Amino acid sequence: MYKLSVFLVVVACLCLVAHAQLTFTSSWGGKRAALTGTLSCRNVDVLQAIYKMIQNEAERFIVCQKS
Repeated sequence: MYKLSVFLVVVACLCLVAHAQLTFTSSWGGKRAALTGTLSCRNVDVLQAIYKMIQNEAERFIVCQKS
């Protein structure tokens, strides 16, 4: 009975979190929402630099695992 109760509480919490994620909109937040629409977060050079850094770290990780 205890395991069933714990399971139901966990499922209920997961449902609440999923519902909160599905109903969230970017228009919430007043002034911050207005600023967010004007900022460009998709600078190609920055994304390429981040991708290259991740790729370099992955290569270092692979080399370290092989040794």
